Amino acid sequence: MSTIRGDQVLVHVVKACQDELKRGELFARYGGEEFVLALRGCTLVEGEALANKLCQSIELQPLKTTEGIITTTISCGVAEGTNGEETLYQLLNKADKALYSAKQAGRNRVHVYRDNEKAKIYNH
Repeated sequence: MSTIRGDQVLVHVVKACQDELKRGELFARYGGEEFVLALRGCTLVEGEALANKLCQSIELQPLKTTEGIITTTISCGVAEGTNGEETLYQLLNKADKALYSAKQAGRNRVHVYRDNEKAKIYNH
């Protein structure tokens, strides 16, 4: 995929995510093709539900270009902060581990980080 096409896909994914998010939710590019979504006052279950909603929304909205349609999917890693007992770095590390597990399991998946149990992975 060309750099221009890759940029178009990133813009497309951002727009699809923004359409699903509420005002005030922090959504930012974290790395090459990775993004962070911070939800204040949200439970792990609610974060997981939103991640699944984002996956479905993006899958159902292919990018239409002059050269054809590009089907796009995302994988999500979900982690929950524990009442200020951990640093931002630790929380991002948990989310990154969950994301890595989701990517290893295939495309279009949500993986939830849990300290004491096997993580749940959802395939769409």
